[in-house]
Amino acid sequence: MNCERFVVSSAVVPQPLTGGSNVTTTFVDMNNRVHYSFLVQVGALAGSKGVKVALLGANADDGTDAAVIGDTTYTAPESGSSGRMIAVRGRVTPNYRYLAVRVSNLDAASATTAAVALVSDGLHVPDDNGITVLQV
Repeated sequence: MNCERFVVSSAVVPQPLTGGSNVTTTFVDMNNRVHYSFLVQVGALAGSKGVKVALLGANADDGTDAAVIGDTTYTAPESGSSGRMIAVRGRVTPNYRYLAVRVSNLDAASATTAAVALVSDGLHVPDDNGITVLQV
């Protein structure tokens, strides 16, 4: 009998990231979850422009005590990028009950889009070494 759960939910619907702006998911309750993957889809980026993705942890459901657990930056090649998938994954620890992801546009002049989905408690338990950038 297989009792494992596999949950996929939208954390941020696709929305624009104008120059220098950011978007943060709601803080997701990780109680009774073993591991997670936040899948961040970033739209087209102009050449040499980038985004920063940060994993936030909190013990308050509204994130008032949030801290950055880890982050990564993606910079498009000089020819530009038509999109990028960034996976933020790990095991739930007792340090933070609530997790969220913040996506920031690092360029003040150009815009892109971002969407975030949460996948948790699947069959694959990822490494505990932080954030992984995946090629689309």
